[in-house]
Amino acid sequence: MKNKQEDDRRSFLKHVLVGTAAVVGTAAIVRPGKAKSAPTVNHLEETLYYESEDFKNYYKTLRS
Repeated sequence: MKNKQEDDRRSFLKHVLVGTAAVVGTAAIVRPGKAKSAPTVNHLEETLYYESEDFKNYYKTLRS
């Protein structure tokens, strides 16, 4: 009986080892694609807001 249990255990461990090796081998073969760099856009001269009376009043309330 003990011999049968040892054989089952060894068989299980062999299958786990083979499965792990297959996963690692597949992961080593499959490589993620490289991303292409997008062109950079320079927005330094872009106006994000226009100074109006509403903005001036708002900033005045922040200072006080």
